[in-house]
Amino acid sequence: MIFTANKSVLACASIFLALAAQTSAHAMPTVALGVKGAPARSDVQRPSTAKPCGSIDPASTLDTSTAVAANADGTVDISVVNFNAGADGSTSVSVQVDATGVGNKFVAGTVKTNGNAKPSKVETDKVVFSLPAGTKCAGGKAKNLCLVSVKTTAGFGACMVVSQGTAAAAPPPPAKTTAAAVKTTTTAAAVKATTTAAAKTTAKATTTTAAAKSTTSAASNKDTTNKAGAAKNQSGATKKKHHHHKGKGKGKGKGTKKGKAAASKSAAPAAKASSTPAAAVKKTMPREVEASRLFLREVIEQLEAQRREYEMDLE
Repeated sequence: MIFTANKSVLACASIFLALAAQTSAHAMPTVALGVKGAPARSDVQRPSTAKPCGSIDPASTLDTSTAVAANADGTVDISVVNFNAGADGSTSVSVQVDATGVGNKFVAGTVKTNGNAKPSKVETDKVVFSLPAGTKCAGGKAKNLCLVSVKTTAGFGACMVVSQGTAAAAPPPPAKTTAAAVKTTTTAAAVKATTTAAAKTTAKATTTTAAAKSTTSAASNKDTTNKAGAAKNQSGATKKKHHHHKGKGKGKGKGTKKGKAAASKSAAPAAKASSTPAAAVKKTMPREVEASRLFLREVIEQLEAQRREYEMDLE
């Protein structure tokens, strides 16, 4: 009987000590909803799904509580203080954000720098979290307040107010680049590059064709002119020869002078025609022009032979 009574006392003592330990295990943000000045152990709440701010009413305290300003990149810097050491005094937290400030539309924020899950002493730790992407705080009279529920790994915490400037809305998430979009862009660029290259090639070919045509035409015209000049010179040389035989005894000096002038005239087209290198002519002239050139060369050679014969007769 005495043993049974002692057992009951020990059980009650254990429960009491556990409750006492839990009562002293407190931590919360240093700037909290409904708290004026520095928080005390008695200000600590136990946030839950049903009551994200514990016993504090957001509707009556949102505009009167001190707000922490969000940074331009959507992050928020806060401090979390504990009132005892150990895991129960954890300053490691998670956050939920309600952009309406009402307290019933919470979305998880992202903790970037967290506190100490098992501090060895009473301390204040820095915590940095970011508002959900695209968050636009619209609570309070100024329509720029967010309500944030801060809860430690030990289950303690409190709500706090975050203010947001007109240009400090949390940046939206980066646009996703899909494989299809990349493929489409790459294909379009390839088509454009191919089209440009084809256009350049066509323009180059057109220019080359026009240049070749112009060169051929010029060569043809030149050969026609040379051919006509050569024929004319041949006719003149023949007439001179007949005239010489007709009156060989008279005006020998005069005939020699005229013969030399005619020979000089005949040699001029030949020199002009032979000034173009044979290799260059072959590259640019079609077969018909090449044939004309060969014919002209034969005519010139004949004229040269006649000129030499004529000079020998004069001597």
